Formats: sequence, structure tokens, C-alpha cells
Amino acid sequence: MQPASIHLPHSGLTVPDISYTVTSYKEHQTHDGVAFVATLRRNGKIIGQIENDGRGGPDIFYPNTAGGMREQRDALEAFAARCTDARGVTPDVELLLGDLVTEYQTSRAINRATKRGNTLLRLLADHEFGDGPMSWPSTAATTEAGPAWAADRERVRAHLLGDPELAPPALGWWQVWDALESRWIDVTDRPAHLLTNRH
Repeated sequence: MQPASIHLPHSGLTVPDISYTVTSYKEHQTHDGVAFVATLRRNGKIIGQIENDGRGGPDIFYPNTAGGMREQRDALEAFAARCTDARGVTPDVELLLGDLVTEYQTSRAINRATKRGNTLLRLLADHEFGDGPMSWPSTAATTEAGPAWAADRERVRAHLLGDPELAPPALGWWQVWDALESRWIDVTDRPAHLLTNRH
């Protein structure tokens, strides 16, 4: 029996099923930011690409069949309507696509670290707007830790807090990937306004 919903660990997205997946990703640096192209599949079949021009705009889906934009867009909107993001909000299609890309990128980074005998650490940083934080954190940086370090989280914590280049900002905190539990575990303290959300 399939679960009623599935929580994706790297983006915080909760989906009704895993019919939509990203299976490849290529990026390049522009003078404005990082542009990328990612392959999107539905039920294992390539249906198009997700693209971002690296200029601060949204992630856009382009179907690989002529005339398929409306049909595929409708299907994506129906899927997004059954999802919730890390904030517990129903995402629009652009945010859904971004979360699917995040899942692929992070899984790939974890696999690469594992092949080297390491585990992945990530720095999350909350966004600010106007007079305060938005409770909408995203990955600001990643790094790897060897198995001895990963097993001693207090040692990792002390190292991260003691290195000026790695110390988290006021609205940031570090996590380590726990492969046995398939979840991220906080290594440094979260900002106080985020302590109620442990994903």
C-alpha cells in the first residue's frame, strides 16, 4: 500500500507520489548568476526540461513535444496542488520545479561524498524580507566530512563554529546527512524563529 504522502528530505517538499523526478542537471555561470538546464521525467519518461537563465527569474518548464505545453502545464499544476512545501504551503509550479531540482542536486552530492567515504554537510540560511526573516531557508553551502568527524557531531560543531569561514550567519545553521535514518540532523543551533520546524 502506497503512503498518502511522501516527504522529500532535501527540499522539505511533500508530494502525493514520486511520478515527477529530475534525472540530469547541467549549469554554467553567467555574469548575473548560475543558469541551468535539468531533465524532468514523469513516471520514468522524459517530458521536457526545466531551465533557469541565471538572472533571478523563476524556473521554467519546457515540454519536449510540440503543442504539449498546455497539457503538461495542467498536469504539473494539478500535481503541485496536492503538494506542500517546507513552509506547509501549496507551492506554485515554479517552486515545485525548484524543489525537484534541489532533490536531484542534493542526492547527487550525497552520492559523490559517499563514494569518497565521506558524508555531506549543508549550511541552511533563512531569507529576510522587510522587517524580518521569512521562515524560508535554502541551502547556502555544502561541504564534506570524513566518517570519523561525522560520527562525532560535537567535534564537527566545534570546528564549524570555530572557523570564521564556516561559522553560520545569524539566520543560518549547519546540518549533517544521516544515511541510516535518511534525514538531515542539525549540527549547529537553528535560529530561534525556526525551532518549531525540525525538517
